[in-house]
Amino acid sequence: MRRWIATIAAATFITAGLAAAPAAATPKPEPDPRATSVPRPPEPPGRPDDPPRDQGPPEEPSEVLEELRAPTDVDRSLEAGIQAAPVTNRIVGTALAAGGTGSVRAATLNTTASVTDRTAQRAGGADRYATAIALSSLHFTAGASDVFIAGGETFPDGLSAATVAGDRGGPVLLTRATALPAGVAGELARLAPKNIWIVGGTGAVSAGVASAVQQAVPAAAVERLAGADRYATAAALSKRFFPSRPPAAFVVSGNDFPDALGAGPAAAQQDAPTLLVSANSVPKATETELARLRPPVVYIAGGTGVVSDTVASRIRSLTGGQVVRVAGADRYATAAAIADRFFTPTTSRVVLASGLAFPDGLGAGAVAGASASPLLLVDGVDVPPRATLDAARRVSWWLPDDGRVIRYTVVAHPDDDFAAWSLLGQPDPRRYDVVIVLTTGESSGFCTGQPVNNQWMNQQYLPQPQPTGVQYSDRCIKHRMDSWRVFMDGTDVGPVGSWQRLTGGPVSLGGRELPIPQRRSSSGAVEPADYFDLSVGADAAFVSFDMGALLPDEVLWAIQTTRGLVDRFPTEVEGDVVGAAFYNDAGTGYANTSADHKAVYDALGRNDLGMPGSQYSSVGHAQSGRAFGAMVTGYCGYMCHPAASAPWKGSMGHFQYSYGWLSHGYWTPGTVDAHAGFSQYQSFAKWY
Repeated sequence: MRRWIATIAAATFITAGLAAAPAAATPKPEPDPRATSVPRPPEPPGRPDDPPRDQGPPEEPSEVLEELRAPTDVDRSLEAGIQAAPVTNRIVGTALAAGGTGSVRAATLNTTASVTDRTAQRAGGADRYATAIALSSLHFTAGASDVFIAGGETFPDGLSAATVAGDRGGPVLLTRATALPAGVAGELARLAPKNIWIVGGTGAVSAGVASAVQQAVPAAAVERLAGADRYATAAALSKRFFPSRPPAAFVVSGNDFPDALGAGPAAAQQDAPTLLVSANSVPKATETELARLRPPVVYIAGGTGVVSDTVASRIRSLTGGQVVRVAGADRYATAAAIADRFFTPTTSRVVLASGLAFPDGLGAGAVAGASASPLLLVDGVDVPPRATLDAARRVSWWLPDDGRVIRYTVVAHPDDDFAAWSLLGQPDPRRYDVVIVLTTGESSGFCTGQPVNNQWMNQQYLPQPQPTGVQYSDRCIKHRMDSWRVFMDGTDVGPVGSWQRLTGGPVSLGGRELPIPQRRSSSGAVEPADYFDLSVGADAAFVSFDMGALLPDEVLWAIQTTRGLVDRFPTEVEGDVVGAAFYNDAGTGYANTSADHKAVYDALGRNDLGMPGSQYSSVGHAQSGRAFGAMVTGYCGYMCHPAASAPWKGSMGHFQYSYGWLSHGYWTPGTVDAHAGFSQYQSFAKWY
């Protein structure tokens, strides 16, 4: 199984001061209203979030179709929850807008910078030629050995040039067909390149322009790379710069530009050429070059509407290798899919360019490739496309150059862990995961005292012996926690060591003493819940509290108490905190206003814990403050089930195996905000 906790997003190392004891002048908190003496009811009192005793999967699970952006009546402004990152921390690089505000709006850039914990940066000029110069002067401050010149009036030659330029660490400058624009000669002189490559025939860059380029840098070697058409020019670039078999090749449409913009920096990352095809055929020049290269894998950027399966089949026969399509629902989602596949955190930049016009993206592609960063597309409105924002956030998880960083995941109830699953990533030696489960779930209406009986019992983990305990009983606690530990053991977070029972004491946050949590015992009496179990491993630690109904201050107490254990972990460098307690009162999607979940949501949304990283909480896709989201990696391995509908019908997933008995044997899978089960796509709010 893949590891379930995500890569860390944070910024500069800043030691978070942990207040292990309350300040002397701090007033005592108001008594918890639950601590008053109340007559015991005939049955143990329920908690506000208790499910119905007969809860099972609905006949038709709620399915919310993903939208490019939230409904217009939902406030997703910065003021609603997404706050600008402080200049002193949480900065992981830059979000670079290519072009002026007509290409990438100010609000689009600022929102992306805030969500990704980056500094907003813009490189733009009065026109496409000046913007290419601005991009070159911004990134290539010390000059460049190789500079590429392409026509700025059409896109194909510049797209092919951007890939090679990014791979060789040089800029792409644009020119008019018959006249070198003002400023380009001066930028060429500043760059002082050894080689200047003119891409395209004399119809795109005339002989007169080539002469002006040579005059600007007399010592440079100027060479034209061109073919009979756009396909042959791309093949000529490939042949010149990839004389031997590359590890991969990229194929994009030669009829339109958007998919190629995102593919260029990825190709540069892979040391791979980019070749052009038409929608339904492979031009002769491309065929010849693919047959010469014979790359082990060819990546097609874009869906079947721009590069057909017929073309993919022909490429496979030409190369004898693997053909992989990387695509999304539209140009924005395709660029995001490319970023997700080829770029890992943390990239030095996130580069934004218009997906509606090509010129600024040509120079931006070279800068993105040279800085090993993705190029993502925006659409001319204030809120970036969701796919763009999600991909930008994913590549912005901060990881240190050396050493390890702690990430805290705060789980409301055992089985809520999945709310953070979309943030999982490949195991990373630079991350140390600390999972905090706040309650043992013993108040759950699932604990009825009746034997577990469902038709999939022989495929599931079931707590033994049966029957389960009733609400608030030790038996119910054991069964809930047994399932949790079985699930955690199978997620490859650990292994962790033996469990140790510890007791927490007073802690404070911001000069305010946090109250000791309280819970109800099996007899219904109110008692302190200041104890917890700790298990520490080489790659992760589990902290299991046994609280009652949660209050925000109790959530904070548990987090601060866990932070006080930092000297027991292999690293003391803290990163992010993520609340795994799905909350949604937006009126769109699956509503979940559980009091315990809201306590986690409020605790993280209203209190800055002062960590170097950010604070997130799992929310509905249209919830106020929603900042970004991601797909759950290996979703079927967790949620597939024999009773599920396509595409999730299959053998028992690990989550279903571990927790199926809690929902009559079956949790319903779903794509977005799925009722009863857990979604393949998860969204997160961000406040700090």
